[in-house]
Amino acid sequence: EGTPSRLKGSDKMCKAFTLVEIMVVIMILPFVLLLLDGLFGTLLTEIPRSWRIAQESTTLLNLLEQIHQDVGEAKGLPAEFAGRTANDNLLLVELPEGVIGYQIEEGRVTRSRLTSAPPNEPVQKRVWSVPNGKIVWQVWQKDNECYAVEIETHVELESQGRLEKKMARAHLFYGGVLR
Repeated sequence: EGTPSRLKGSDKMCKAFTLVEIMVVIMILPFVLLLLDGLFGTLLTEIPRSWRIAQESTTLLNLLEQIHQDVGEAKGLPAEFAGRTANDNLLLVELPEGVIGYQIEEGRVTRSRLTSAPPNEPVQKRVWSVPNGKIVWQVWQKDNECYAVEIETHVELESQGRLEKKMARAHLFYGGVLR
């Protein structure tokens, strides 16, 4: 009926940690915490960075959609209009209702209706903010007639001292100018 007192005492000893087990935990714990710190540090920096890249990429896609629409309806892609010359920072698109200019400047692209009317006339504008977005366009010509626009875009960010290109894409939009 009775259990020897020696066995009752050893049951209590099995429920406790030994000094060796505690020392092993103390030695392993800093390495586990170091790994977790690196993981959480990476997550805290990469998630906001990835979100910014996705936002700018979406903005670039919206810009490309507007340019595609304008070039598709274009009567022409003039080399100059109202004293402005098309170049790496200015794309001119002649629509039936007037000339549209896309201007790249300081991390944004502005679409505005250009006019040779007096300066007090209101100008319609649309602005896309892309502080890390890179946009390069080239107008294609044949027989001195501009007929297409090739546009390359990407989001450029600095990471660990080097520039990274994210979400790179290229598009070619043909205008309705070749008949």
